[in-house]
Amino acid sequence: MKQGSWPSVGLIYLYGVLGSASLSKTIPLQADFAQHLGASPGEFALLISLIAVPAAVFATVAGSLIDRFGARSTLIVAALAGTAANLLYLRADSILMFQAIRVFEGFVLVGAYSAAPALIMATTSDERRGKAMAFWSTYMPVGVSSGLLLSGSFAGGDDWRGGYLLHGCAFLVMAVLGLLLPRPAATHAARPRLHLLATYAQIGPLRLALTFAALVIMGFGMNTVFPAWYSQTRGVSVGAASGILSVANLAMIVGGLLTALLIARGLAVTTLFRVFAVAGVIASIGLFAPASPTLLCLAALALWLITTGASTAVVTYSLPRVVHDPLQGASAAGLLSQIAAISTFVTPQIWLRLLAQDQWLWFVVVIAICWIAALCLLPLRGDSR
Repeated sequence: MKQGSWPSVGLIYLYGVLGSASLSKTIPLQADFAQHLGASPGEFALLISLIAVPAAVFATVAGSLIDRFGARSTLIVAALAGTAANLLYLRADSILMFQAIRVFEGFVLVGAYSAAPALIMATTSDERRGKAMAFWSTYMPVGVSSGLLLSGSFAGGDDWRGGYLLHGCAFLVMAVLGLLLPRPAATHAARPRLHLLATYAQIGPLRLALTFAALVIMGFGMNTVFPAWYSQTRGVSVGAASGILSVANLAMIVGGLLTALLIARGLAVTTLFRVFAVAGVIASIGLFAPASPTLLCLAALALWLITTGASTAVVTYSLPRVVHDPLQGASAAGLLSQIAAISTFVTPQIWLRLLAQDQWLWFVVVIAICWIAALCLLPLRGDSR
């Protein structure tokens, strides 16, 4: 496969999609876990969070190691690990076993989230890199939607683990397709070896990672509570609400492509980010207010997801521009993954507690705080001007 071509970028992109499906595929199964394994709401919330533990602890170090030893091989190993994790889920007979496997599955995300963007950055030209990274930003909504569909279609049935089987098969296919991944030139041998935690000393990647963390708390939090919230307020099943969200999440792709288009026309990313923040807060009110008519709620959901996808694209577009050394692509992506993983771990604990209180205004307050933090943290060096 030709290095830097769009088919090459698309193949790399699929590893991020499958990894993101791991985040969401368990969400529609809360009632099944309670029925078949006796899982309490607290145990289920912990199960959702545990996948973030490996990235929270190892992502930056792993990213630096990937910079040295190769992103291509890492993606193949991650796909094989994803296959193994999903096969293990099929045999797990307790919530404790599911939680242990969930931690192991987190290493799949460590590899995919660090190696995939690094391989894109290493194999694309300067002209294509920005567009490719903006496209990469859409891996999350596509993956989350895929995960919700995978398990949502099996929720409440005797074969409620069917989504895990399908996900494992998809990972196995990607492990084989990994043999087609491009091999970037090994330029690192000509330079001094970089310290494993060198990106922590760079203010640009650190601020960008914290910006991304704020977006994760909003985005993953909304995905965590929306099926149950929409079910409660609109009188539909959780499976139906998950299906609505999985389709609506594709609006984030529109946001990512919109960002790429507007940046290509010379608009500053900081200006775009401010517009997205205002639109996101307004959308959250229509999204969560129980009094909103259903059509208004769905329109607000679409707007919310477009702004979330657009702001995520700003972060990924800015990543190559805040790294001092192009050889630190994986370690910089690992830093984003690590700090975002810490946010992913705490997010279900926060949002599920708010859901239990049945006070929708708190959702909007958390979203507004996160947007303010993101606006303050976004590095100016990522400005397109």
